[in-house]
Amino acid sequence: MLEELRTQQEYADFITARYAVMTGDPAAAATYYRRAWTSSPGDPGLLERATISTLAAGDAVAAIKLARGASADAADDAPSAQLALIIDDIAEGRLKSAQTRLRKPVLGALNVDLAGFLSVWLTAFENGQRGVVEADQLPGRRMVAGEQAALKAMVLMQAGRDDEAAEFFRQALRMPLATRDAVATMGASLQASRGNLQGARELIALVAGDDEGGPGVARVLADLGAGRKIVRPKLTARSGAAMAMFVASGTGLVRSSPELSAMRHALVLHLDPDLAAARFALADAYTRQDRPDAALAALQSIPDSSAWAADARMEAAAVLNADEKPAEALVMGDRALALSQRREILVRAGDLNRFNGRLDIARKLYDQVIAADTTRGRADWMVLYARATVRNEAADWAGAEDDLKAAMAIEPDRPELLNYLGYGWIKQGKRIEEGLALITRAAESRPDQGYILDSLGWAHYQLGHYDVAIEHLERAAELSPIDPEILDHLGDAYWRSGRQEDARFEWLAALRLKPEAAREITLREKLEKGLPAMPGARLASRP
Repeated sequence: MLEELRTQQEYADFITARYAVMTGDPAAAATYYRRAWTSSPGDPGLLERATISTLAAGDAVAAIKLARGASADAADDAPSAQLALIIDDIAEGRLKSAQTRLRKPVLGALNVDLAGFLSVWLTAFENGQRGVVEADQLPGRRMVAGEQAALKAMVLMQAGRDDEAAEFFRQALRMPLATRDAVATMGASLQASRGNLQGARELIALVAGDDEGGPGVARVLADLGAGRKIVRPKLTARSGAAMAMFVASGTGLVRSSPELSAMRHALVLHLDPDLAAARFALADAYTRQDRPDAALAALQSIPDSSAWAADARMEAAAVLNADEKPAEALVMGDRALALSQRREILVRAGDLNRFNGRLDIARKLYDQVIAADTTRGRADWMVLYARATVRNEAADWAGAEDDLKAAMAIEPDRPELLNYLGYGWIKQGKRIEEGLALITRAAESRPDQGYILDSLGWAHYQLGHYDVAIEHLERAAELSPIDPEILDHLGDAYWRSGRQEDARFEWLAALRLKPEAAREITLREKLEKGLPAMPGARLASRP
């Protein structure tokens, strides 16, 4: 009887774990798979599922403990358990054991590139010249060419062949590479530590262009500008393996899966908890798993002294804002600004404040960015567009119009700009035909965007073309059925065409969607009295 209950419980745990996986809850899946594994500790399939789900939940320590507690036979047939054991071996200095495990075929096709990277690094740590030879023997693969060049640069640096290392850093940064900031930071630091400041700047230029670049290279640039000494990067067995694994985990396959990304980066951080770029990547995986609390914890664990601190605070602000905690998000955004005035931080802070109605602050931040851009001889249509929306919301249409025209000088066919400028002209009651022409161009380019078709329909409404307006507004409502503004506009068009019952239906539907206060008042008035005899409809601005 006891055995039957254990079997039933194991089956229940297994089914519950499978359901947790299907519903995107890796933490619950890990709990139930581990319970099922406890009932059948010899089953390599259960061990593999339990290890995968535990790592996908970001708990490398628990995954390693699970793998260490399994029998050798079970672990030998569980690729993720073997990977966890390899990382634990490296972390504990058992490098020969790690190399032995890395040679086992059980790691599978998914880990083949990672296994090669780790093996090359461990060899290079023991013997730099032999590591260079092994790096050259890795099978060349176009999809990971940038990552392989970055690894070769690390190995050459370990071997003391700095000039060659610098060349491979350059090669890596000229190819697609998701970990560009971390690789460029290492390469530029190597060059600067040797007194080759020009070489350091040239490497940074490959990833930053006319900008400050990412947080790591921005820190190096600041140190170079201040004349501070930059020390040569020093990699230990652990930190080098972490960096090799981090670089190998920047491929599209890993980045496309939040679970696989969490697995890899949790193990990277077990090797090197101070690798802030990996912590940032883990937080991104948590966000895509819809685990905002875990993402926030990961981001907030990055200390203020880190080059990544401001980016971490800004990303935390985005997570809080998406979690409908705007007040906390704004506080976090202010913390990011206190840590850094990098262009990317300024732009993101401007967007955050704009989305939450702090228009004066947003305007000042955009002003700062645009002024700096002008000094550098550059122009960014997106920042100009963002400032235009702020100016329009602040009843400064003339300023908004100037920004939109400047943005269109850069991107004359951009649908967002065409729609916004055309919409604004019609709202002002001037250049209506020109505004309609712009919106028509936008709609031709983006026929599947409800808000653009709403603009087109509303433009025709303003011109009294009610049948044409209804055609576009109905399509807009199909594309964006929960947008109260579109339903409100459609109701108005129905009313003007004599379809009063249809109009009231749309207005009521818009009201049920809980629109902003001003629209709610007008909707209630229209439901009670209908529209006035003379058209007096108002265009609302679009973000």
